[in-house]
Amino acid sequence: MKYNVLCITFCFLFSCYQSAQSQPVQFKDMNDREIKLDNAPQRIVVIPIPAASMLVGMDESTHHLVGMHPFAKVAAKEGMLSQMFPDIINIRSDTVGNNFMPNIETLLSVKPDLVWQWGHRGDDIITPMENVGLTVATLNYGKEVYTQKWIELMGETLDHPTKAQAMIDWRNQVINDLQQVTQNIPEIEKPKVLYLLYFNSSIQTFGATSHNNFDFELAGGISLNKDLYGARNLNIEQILVWDPDIILLGNFEQGLKPQDVYDNPLLADVTAVKNRRVFKLPIGGFIWDAPNQETPLYWLWLSMIFHPKTIQWPLRELIAKHYLELYNYHVSQAQIDQILQIQLNQVSNYPLFSLNQNRGTNEQ
Repeated sequence: MKYNVLCITFCFLFSCYQSAQSQPVQFKDMNDREIKLDNAPQRIVVIPIPAASMLVGMDESTHHLVGMHPFAKVAAKEGMLSQMFPDIINIRSDTVGNNFMPNIETLLSVKPDLVWQWGHRGDDIITPMENVGLTVATLNYGKEVYTQKWIELMGETLDHPTKAQAMIDWRNQVINDLQQVTQNIPEIEKPKVLYLLYFNSSIQTFGATSHNNFDFELAGGISLNKDLYGARNLNIEQILVWDPDIILLGNFEQGLKPQDVYDNPLLADVTAVKNRRVFKLPIGGFIWDAPNQETPLYWLWLSMIFHPKTIQWPLRELIAKHYLELYNYHVSQAQIDQILQIQLNQVSNYPLFSLNQNRGTNEQ
């Protein structure tokens, strides 16, 4: 009798699973194109770099991801994603080449049901895939509302709408909390912030259309990049003219660290250097200097970096809490140290991010 009950239960659950997988999926992508799939996608390629980790986080597994950008794999190896989901290392990363141009032969070999591609970079990187019969949906870049749309679309295609909405609600709650804290900060008290993509090989930054300008403003800083159009290569003279109060180093140049900036004698008189306020940005499930599922934690981190004497959040506790919600993963204190790049940032006046910080957000 007990065996029969177990069999009936298993058959019922399996039938529900099959039914869910056989349901057609229909949605509009971010270029307002109608996407239709006969069944829920089981094999997905994600070409936009940050979105691969978002898909894995949304799904809490690598089961549906069959291809991603090479840098997405680099970030996975260097950050937390490979620790949480070790199989990410086995995912193909040769499905796309330079300038996000798809590798058609490789794409066909992994047999994707759906390919996510950038929609704002033109049809040249979309049409070749559609010409060989692949279903392509687009994502756009640059604004927080766009990132929230990524979450919504991935939640819809993976059948996790409740989790997707919770992620969006969290983002909006943190935005609201931070605006309440930073909106009344006098302009003269806001630090001038310079972000560098690269420094050792060449000095490069982002421009006026980058999401980072919103991030810095939200956290109570002044982005020195906000009016930068055209070429994004800088020279030492420009940094001297800007004289940033804070320099943030991204995770795109391998091995880049605050000490590299301190060791450059030409920058010795820059305020950020004199005050030891050069910081390496954190890297978790993805690098925090790109829009991703962990961005609310980045916003909180930024606000503490910008205003260490007046703004504090229980960041370590929030990382642990949201890693459980995002990835169903219990992160250790040592791993939080890795995420926050404690070792590289110890040469700077880096906030301690201790366990007993007493200012929380309304979400707690």
